Amino acid sequence: MLWNYKELEQFIAEDFEEFLEEGLSLSQVTEKLLVEYHRGIVRSNVEKLVVYLTVALLSLEKNYLREDIQFELNSIIDISSTTLKQELAAEDAEKVLQDIEKYNQKLMNGDKRGNI
Repeated sequence: MLWNYKELEQFIAEDFEEFLEEGLSLSQVTEKLLVEYHRGIVRSNVEKLVVYLTVALLSLEKNYLREDIQFELNSIIDISSTTLKQELAAEDAEKVLQDIEKYNQKLMNGDKRGNI
């Protein structure tokens, strides 16, 4: 992975807020983030997981999650902890696993309100 988890998460969060401030809808912000981070998404399954997970958590904070993001994230979320630990520092792997749990909790609690 090109960045550590915290750096990548921070870059995505900053872009998310910047795109919202530009007046884009949440759906448009999601799409733009996927374009911005396309190289990482296709380069590594772990980086793809990090991008999708971060976008999903940011969206859920706004009571929104695109169905395609949810579907894709659910299909890659089962990356083994061994794979995470091979590509990430131990503390980053642990943070990803915690964020996966947070994502699952938010979905179980029905925090998702809007789809495209």
